[in-house]
Amino acid sequence: MAVTVTLIEDHKGFAGPKVHGDEYYVDALCNVTSYTTGGEVVTAASLGLSSIHQVLITGREESGTNVIVDNVHVEVSTTGAYESGTSFKLHATVASSGSATAGSATTVNMVRVRVYGLL
Repeated sequence: MAVTVTLIEDHKGFAGPKVHGDEYYVDALCNVTSYTTGGEVVTAASLGLSSIHQVLITGREESGTNVIVDNVHVEVSTTGAYESGTSFKLHATVASSGSATAGSATTVNMVRVRVYGLL
């Protein structure tokens, strides 16, 4: 797998899902070490959740060695659905070509996300 997910601790040192109304949320870093055509799948289980209802990109690493710098986004279908109810895909656009495909040498690096769902 080309993505490593690390949960981010809050101010109390807790890194698991936290309650927010009727849902839970978790902040995580997705380290995309090698990007593959079609996107990188992040599962609910890797975030400590059983389902995913909303994904927000809250930050992205910017470095001189980062080949993909234009656009990192979460894929949705024409109906607005994610990859599935238990996963989402991170997609990126290669800056040099503007295409959504990537060669073996490209990396996205760190993408910070906040994900809402259920335990």
